[in-house]
Amino acid sequence: MREVMTEPVIRRAESTDDLFAAAGRDYLLRSDAAPEESLADQGVAWLAADGGFAFGGSKEGPDLVDWLTVIGTPDTALTLLRRALAELPRPPHGFSVPRETDLGSLAPSELDQWDFMAFDPAWGVELAVLPGEERVAELLPSASADAEIGEFLKLANPSHSAKPGWEAIDAWGVVRDADGALLACGAYCRRDGGNGYLASIGTAPAARGQGLGTAVSSWLTRRSLANGDGFCALGHWHPNEPARRMYARLGYRTTHQMKSGRLAA
Repeated sequence: MREVMTEPVIRRAESTDDLFAAAGRDYLLRSDAAPEESLADQGVAWLAADGGFAFGGSKEGPDLVDWLTVIGTPDTALTLLRRALAELPRPPHGFSVPRETDLGSLAPSELDQWDFMAFDPAWGVELAVLPGEERVAELLPSASADAEIGEFLKLANPSHSAKPGWEAIDAWGVVRDADGALLACGAYCRRDGGNGYLASIGTAPAARGQGLGTAVSSWLTRRSLANGDGFCALGHWHPNEPARRMYARLGYRTTHQMKSGRLAA
């Protein structure tokens, strides 16, 4: 007898408390979403009976989503994605789903694969002080700082995600040479109500192999934890084994393997 496959039971989350009661231990949710904000302000969410969920929001108004994030098994993720696209008044600009999700007839553009990693002191991992970390200095966002970092990242990390001037950037960690030229940088970011995360780590091509990117990442992680973040997170494009190994040495663990794409308007 052929086994009959049934789709997971999905319901609309009634409130932010409802969403976080069901999925509040998920690192990606805790990094991206603000539990103290209401879904009326933050957007909408869907919950699957097997533990999967989808969430997103927009500053343009309630029931709108700029970017939809879906977590769960590949089959559940696809069902959640279809449910959200059917119920939203307009499609989101894009979405993220688990990497193994079969998108079927959905044909997004700019499909990228990435890994989400987290460092949680609750795991009992101590963040060691690394050689070169003493060279890292704070650079606060400003017009001049944004211009300098922007030019530097064109070569140091052309695919950087956190663009200088982005409101979520709290501070930059930078390393300079004796003449003051940038050798490495990275951003400590924090969305309103969300958790701290690192982005746009970059090292000048001529300065690579000296551990400066690792030192910046360690310094930024320490800053995040000192700032009261329960954990620190980051994402990097996949495959990028050197980056994965660097973050793993610091104590980061991969919690989600994702892919993201954009949708036609």
